[in-house]
Amino acid sequence: MNSWITNAKLLALGLFLAAALGMLGYDMIYVWPAQRCERGGDWWDPRDGQCLTPIPIWRITARALPKLPPEDAKP
Repeated sequence: MNSWITNAKLLALGLFLAAALGMLGYDMIYVWPAQRCERGGDWWDPRDGQCLTPIPIWRITARALPKLPPEDAKP
């Protein structure tokens, strides 16, 4: 009887450790890089797992940005 209880404890401990290590691995591979990328102001691509820098459209088209008049400060 004691042998069965000991085996059950070890099995539960092993399952717990496997689940904890699995969650830690998932965070290290998927969650932390995405958070680090978005914290820096870039875009995270979950399909490819890449951190991408957004490019403004004026860089692609080489058009100048329109000059907008400054707005009056409202009290």
